[in-house]
Amino acid sequence: MLTPRWILLNRRKLGPITAVAGIVVLVIFLGSAFFSGPSQSQLDKQKSFTTALDNTFASRSFRFEVESKLLGENGFYSKVEGERVMPDKVHIKGTVLKTPVEFTQVNENTYMKDPFSGKWLTLKDIKLSQSELFITELNPLANFNFKDIPEIEMVGEEDLDEDKCYVYELKPNVVNAFLEEQFSDFYYKVWVDQKDVNIRQAIIKANRPESGNSGLDMKIRIWDYDRDLQIDAPVKASTTTQENVPY
Repeated sequence: MLTPRWILLNRRKLGPITAVAGIVVLVIFLGSAFFSGPSQSQLDKQKSFTTALDNTFASRSFRFEVESKLLGENGFYSKVEGERVMPDKVHIKGTVLKTPVEFTQVNENTYMKDPFSGKWLTLKDIKLSQSELFITELNPLANFNFKDIPEIEMVGEEDLDEDKCYVYELKPNVVNAFLEEQFSDFYYKVWVDQKDVNIRQAIIKANRPESGNSGLDMKIRIWDYDRDLQIDAPVKASTTTQENVPY
């Protein structure tokens, strides 16, 4: 009769012991998952962002749209659409500060359309796309030059113009003297085409250090990679000198 009593008593003791053992196993499992870092799938998807940067910069042509807002008292707004053929041809058309603008750059010369007369002016031996004044509008890829990316995460997948994209959020350190002097705390949300592995869209936000109410808000769209785009100098463009350049 001692045996049944022994089994009964030990069953009562085994309950709490089993529960504790289960918790220990769970903690060990979660701990190993935590310290093992991201999964191979996550690493592969993060690696695709680096590949997308390389592919985007290696493209020979593309179309783009850039919408920029400077938040605060002196609000600046621009929205342009254009196309670029590497290495030194670009055309944009849109509005900057409620003023129509149109620029064409071919090789060493930049052509600017006068919004009032409709005539084209030639800025000889000037690559306006490399100036700080219009670098965002004429050279959107300059916004993806990074020193490094301390924080990056693949946050999901979305359809963009019927194409499946990975969506990334990152906080990079940018390589752009003008942006670095004006803003801090850069935040990027970037859509990467899963098939072609290049950047299709980006939302960029940043703060102005001296004011909590002002900052940068930008949206960039890029499409038609590696198409046969034609960009030519405007016909009958008059010539101006470097001293007349508005920057």
